[in-house]
Amino acid sequence: MRLLKLAAYALFGYALYEFIRGLMNEAQAGGGSSFGGGGEQSQFAGAGATQNISGPGEGQDVETQEPDGGMMRHRVGRGVVSR
Repeated sequence: MRLLKLAAYALFGYALYEFIRGLMNEAQAGGGSSFGGGGEQSQFAGAGATQNISGPGEGQDVETQEPDGGMMRHRVGRGVVSR
């Protein structure tokens, strides 16, 4: 019973922490009302709708070790196409 009570307190504390952290991030970003009345531009409206939300799909440059001991640099990840 005490373990369940402890788990409930931990879950409540984590939820409260995330709520306060979200409020602080919104205050730092200068956001208005979270219900859409703040007059700020949404990331889904206007020119932002044609771009990826998480940024451009460029990938990462990575060095891989070849079996013969050599190294090769190539680009891997989201948005990488071979040409």
